[in-house]
Formats: sequence, C-alpha cells, structure tokens
Amino acid sequence: MQISSVRPEELASWERYHSTLLAFIRKYGSKRITEDAYRSVLRLTPQSFAEPGTGIMQAVVWTEDGRRLAGVLCTAGYGKDLSAVVVHPLYRSRGIGTLLMKAQLEQMGQLNCKVALDNLASLKMCFKAGLSAGGITTGPTGKPTLLLSGKPGDFEERSGSR
Repeated sequence: MQISSVRPEELASWERYHSTLLAFIRKYGSKRITEDAYRSVLRLTPQSFAEPGTGIMQAVVWTEDGRRLAGVLCTAGYGKDLSAVVVHPLYRSRGIGTLLMKAQLEQMGQLNCKVALDNLASLKMCFKAGLSAGGITTGPTGKPTLLLSGKPGDFEERSGSR
C-alpha cells in the first residue's frame, strides 16, 4: 500500500481523477459523508490546492487488476471547512484511515474534523491519529458531534505526561 498526497499538477487529468474521487466517496462513504461535505469535494479545483489546509491524501493498493484506490482523505481549511475520510469496505479495519490522517496531519501541521458521537469507527480513527476532542456541537444531521483537532506530536506529549 502507498499513502501519497494528490497534487493536481502531477495528474494526467484532474477532471478524470476528480470524477473517480467523487464516485468513490458516493459509493463507499456508507452514508456517513454529509451532502455538504460531498458538495465541498465537488467544488474542489486545482486552484483550491493553493489555499492553506486544502489537500487530498490517498491510499493506493496494487491488485491483480492494477492500482486500486483503497482510501481517501479530503480537507479544506485544515479540516474546518472540509474533512472527509472514506475507505473501501474491503480495506476497512486495517488502519488505512488512521494512516491517511497521520500523513495529512504531518504534511499540513494541523488537522481538524467533526465526528458524530454515534460514529465510533471514525472517532477511534481520529484518536489513533493523534487528534483530541476540544468541544461538542450539534452536527448537520442534528446529532451530538465532537470537534477534534491535532498537531504533529500532540498525542505523544499528552500521553507521555500522564
């Protein structure tokens, strides 16, 4: 498996990649990705990546059929405007989401997200990636939602001081 940052200028076709990304999120988001988040991914353009805290991290695996997208993390505004993680069902429970978040956190220097309290798998992923809860709000679906954030090394510093 390879974790890498997506750079639109390095792609053969942004439109083709963007279309594949949207289809992947729609198909494998397990109805956990909100319509607002989906629309935010839909609005991403190559120019968006010039804005601080905007990026896509992907996990790719090699199969007998060639390269396959196993997971993706999209962020805007360091995750305050958009934070969406989707992992293909065949590759879930293998730590791919956590690896994507750690890689994005390391690259950007900070990461934020909102996760509904009933989404235990996503909460576990965020905590394993080193994010911590800083507040609670009501999410777009009316559910209690944790506000999570982190910077590289935050988790190690806190866990080492206990």
